[in-house]
Amino acid sequence: MKPRVEGEGIMIQADIGRRTLLAAVAGVAGAVYAGVARGAPPVGARTSPRQAWAHLDGKIALRGNRPPVADAIDMLMIQEAFGRYGIAYDEGRDAVLAGLFTEDVVVDVAEGSAKPFQSVKGHAAVMHNFTSAFSQQRDQRRHCFSNVLVEEVTGDVATALAYAIVTVAADGLTLGATVIYTTRLRKQDGLWRFAYMFIGMDAYTTPKPKV
Repeated sequence: MKPRVEGEGIMIQADIGRRTLLAAVAGVAGAVYAGVARGAPPVGARTSPRQAWAHLDGKIALRGNRPPVADAIDMLMIQEAFGRYGIAYDEGRDAVLAGLFTEDVVVDVAEGSAKPFQSVKGHAAVMHNFTSAFSQQRDQRRHCFSNVLVEEVTGDVATALAYAIVTVAADGLTLGATVIYTTRLRKQDGLWRFAYMFIGMDAYTTPKPKV
């Protein structure tokens, strides 16, 4: 049996760590190369959608850093409305979705511009739209909300923005969409509900539901 050399274990661990690091670097380099090989656009090239399209189209006007426009409870309730909407849609909880919208709600859906390809008006029509889309998709989606900003609160009316990444699991996992939401909420019976929702997708990678 080969005698054990003092410090040999440390050297082996160091070598394994070095190989792991090299493999990780190679993986990143491979991903970059794969992007170029697939025809990634050169720096400065025009792509679709336009960069910063939501601002250029006048859909949002991001405010600068400033003190909160509402108390902490209202800010949290508005943030929860986004999260509850995402999970309720993904899990097909129609009753939960129904409680998040006003009776006169308007939902506009667009892709890569402020011009909607679909506009749905009224609580009943919006709910039918959501349930119809859910029944057609037949996959497992997850709406992952972030960057929720409450931009303005005047009395019982608030405007808020949010980002969402939508993942799609169907015999594998893909990225379904990246989305910016612009919304107007109204406080009714102590709860914030969406009175207007703009769903602005940068791109949508799966077939659009027929609604």
